[in-house]
Amino acid sequence: MTDTEELREIYNPDGSELRTLQLKMLDILSIVTNICDKHNIPYWISGGTLLGAIRHGGFIPWDDDIDIELLFPDYQKLLKILPNELPDNLYLQTPKEKSYRLLFSKVRDKHSIVYSEEEDMASYKEKGIFIDIFPEERSYRWMKNIVDFFYGRAFRRLKRGRPFFSLAYFYEYTISLLLYPIGVLLKYTARGICSITKPDNILHSYGIGNSTNHNAGYMFPVGKVMFEGKEFSAPKVPETYLKKQYGDYITIPPKEKRATHFLKVEYL
Repeated sequence: MTDTEELREIYNPDGSELRTLQLKMLDILSIVTNICDKHNIPYWISGGTLLGAIRHGGFIPWDDDIDIELLFPDYQKLLKILPNELPDNLYLQTPKEKSYRLLFSKVRDKHSIVYSEEEDMASYKEKGIFIDIFPEERSYRWMKNIVDFFYGRAFRRLKRGRPFFSLAYFYEYTISLLLYPIGVLLKYTARGICSITKPDNILHSYGIGNSTNHNAGYMFPVGKVMFEGKEFSAPKVPETYLKKQYGDYITIPPKEKRATHFLKVEYL
């Protein structure tokens, strides 16, 4: 029995709650990426999803999320297409949703509820199983850090609202009202500059927060990897991507670092 097989016997054997959750996420991933392929929209699986594909041939046995990434123009295109092409049981959650404070999107299942430690989840329109869809930018680390300071923080605090909840909330809300317009201006300025200079750095989009400095040279054009017996797009040289992001990505982490995100899943 291989290490992966042993770990799956422990964490996600067939029929287990975690395995059921993973397979539902895999269904959502397949639907979204089929839409990407249909419209020639490049994407790639990323983070722990890519790590699982290379190290385990599928999910990291204890993992309970899926991430895909797209360059920002492709991300915008996908968000316009998804509402018309997703099946009725799936919902597109974007930063336009009133109580959603993240600057990336999710596709959620309408017939389940996930209970997690995610802030503000109680007020979401849909609370089901999801996959994450991240916009990525060609940018510079220093430039992203500046935009994130003004734009990302202000966006999240304004979305939180409740300025009169406490003195601290009032102070943060008031400061954010001043910082947000500056952040928006800096964001568009940064995109304008990078559209001309075309840096090789690939980073999470402005406002999302810290991300690894990846290089377009080992990212594009995207290739293919197998994940749970299906083929999905991935960075051109996934091993280089993973080494950059995780260092030693082959060694199985100790038990105390094998964390999951969800506390409970309820199927409706």
